[in-house]
Amino acid sequence: MKNFTALFFTIASLIPVPNKMDLLNQSTLILATILFNIFPLPVLANYNAVEIIRDSSKGDNVSLKVRVVDDERIPIRGLTTENFEVKTTLPDGTEEILKQPDIRLIPPEKAKPDPTYLVILLDMSGSMKHEDDSGTIKLRGAINGVQAFLEDIEAQNLPLKVALVPFGEGCYNDYPVTQEIIRESLESRPYRKTKSFLNKLARVDVCAATNLYQPLTEAVEFLGTEERFQANSSGIIPRLGVILFTDGFDADDDREREEKRFQELKNTLQQYNHVTVHTMGYGESLSQVYKRADCDLYLSRNERTVNNLLRWCYIEGKDIREFIVDQDRLEEIARTTGGISRFPENAQEVIDSLNTFLTTLREYEITYQQPGAEKASSYETQVIVNSDTHRLNNLASNSITIRLKNFLYQPLSLCERLSILFITIILGIWGKNQFNQWSQHLKQQAKRNLNS
Repeated sequence: MKNFTALFFTIASLIPVPNKMDLLNQSTLILATILFNIFPLPVLANYNAVEIIRDSSKGDNVSLKVRVVDDERIPIRGLTTENFEVKTTLPDGTEEILKQPDIRLIPPEKAKPDPTYLVILLDMSGSMKHEDDSGTIKLRGAINGVQAFLEDIEAQNLPLKVALVPFGEGCYNDYPVTQEIIRESLESRPYRKTKSFLNKLARVDVCAATNLYQPLTEAVEFLGTEERFQANSSGIIPRLGVILFTDGFDADDDREREEKRFQELKNTLQQYNHVTVHTMGYGESLSQVYKRADCDLYLSRNERTVNNLLRWCYIEGKDIREFIVDQDRLEEIARTTGGISRFPENAQEVIDSLNTFLTTLREYEITYQQPGAEKASSYETQVIVNSDTHRLNNLASNSITIRLKNFLYQPLSLCERLSILFITIILGIWGKNQFNQWSQHLKQQAKRNLNS
């Protein structure tokens, strides 16, 4: 990572610059290059790089679901028991640090995933008929990626229900999005029918415009308000998520209203903050589009926005709007909900990005016996992660309160219940036989008394 970053700054510092302001920026890059090569690069982990997702207990045995992510919120895999510590605060105020062998770790690929409901919003705008940088039609690349995604879900036998919802408006192949359409897709299309539906979509002559914010609002509100997406009988709340798959931007003709519409969308995302939105922008970055466009005004890197490219730039013989991906908005949407944003440029990167989204459904599971446990007591608990390999240094999770039930009484297992039932039946049969024998004995004795 350090070498890559240093190389990036080195290349950037050698690019010719056209004016004095850029010359100053280039000098800054050169200085940054020197510093990156001299000093170690710190881990770019945010405040919740380690997060306790859920806790449960049975007696004095505690189980924690723990997520560990990098600075892009991509799950970190390959950690072992040696990388984890559990710090627990006892009622008397003392602290204990639990390490191996006092804790047991189940890696994400072996941990049982939570039930999940997922809405995939698939862009069916006219720009999806263009080729990506590998020469694949983007609609075909997207559909192949989603098909591979569904096959992975089936192969791993994940408890995940998917609603595939195409979106786009403004032409003869319209795909409006409402909560009722999402509900119908979730209920009526198992994986086999979804794959058939994808093959049908692959043959569509796409021509719609990208109405980005309205379909996403519908999907988030649907997941956020449905009563069935509540805790199940085991007390586990299903995961709720959206994958927004687009190669464009919110293409309303009135760009001056875009900021207002986006703020309304953010308000919805924050209102239903238990719904995670992952975003995927399929295509070129704004800088790539700028470099191959003809522009009436020089735009610095920070000035290469959607609005500026629409105002000052054009591509000969083509509509520049069909090549613009609003990375800034897509990144902010994902960041607001704790999701991941990815920007594939070809079909293989689409598959890789969807695989990355799939990894967010599994976490590490830590189990341990609570030291000094007392019935009906509470303990403040944190998970701490250290890993030289992944350059994680003393990263602590949020602190949660573990409440133990009255573990002197524990629910019986199925085996224990069956054993009790079996013994009860045996005792019942034996008791009935004893009663019958006693009854017969009394009758015989009564007969003898009468005969005498």
